[in-house]
Amino acid sequence: MAAELAAVLALTATRNNARVGLLLCSARSEHVGPPRKGRRHALRLVRDVLAWPSSARGTDLAVALDWAARVLTHHSIVFVISDFVTPPIERPLKMLSQRHDLVAVVIDDPGERVLPDLGVVRLVDTETGRLAEIDTSARSVRERYGRELAAESGARQQLLRRLAIDEVLVRTERGYAEPLLRFFNARETRSRSAARRR
Repeated sequence: MAAELAAVLALTATRNNARVGLLLCSARSEHVGPPRKGRRHALRLVRDVLAWPSSARGTDLAVALDWAARVLTHHSIVFVISDFVTPPIERPLKMLSQRHDLVAVVIDDPGERVLPDLGVVRLVDTETGRLAEIDTSARSVRERYGRELAAESGARQQLLRRLAIDEVLVRTERGYAEPLLRFFNARETRSRSAARRR
């Protein structure tokens, strides 16, 4: 889903004759495609998104946000596509959003929203590789999981609102077309309103 979103945004930027770049990250910057114009360049970025062989484990969005804040010299629209399950990012988000137009595209998977009752299960944390055994048949465990997930989601939304960063919530079971269209239409409406006020 993230790869498809990146492809759609890259090709949309190209249709508008804008430069488009790419940063793929895990716990470190993995690959950089410098901003350029042209369909051929956009298609190369799409290929990179789809085929880049990440060798690292873990995610640290702060690495990508810090990199973008250092490297982007011209005012840019920066789309951050992630599930936003990451170590704290308030400081780098704030720094980047002060100089650029930042859009958080949050990928939400329904398979992660509810902990099913499967008895005792062994889970592997894909970020750290740690193993854990959890008794999912315990109602208190499932309820705690739901509370923590809701708290994380609420904290992320509050942070983005406080920093005036647009959030586009994309649910994997529904696709990205409708949320993206809603976002771009809302942007256009805001832009027209601001122009009329001038």
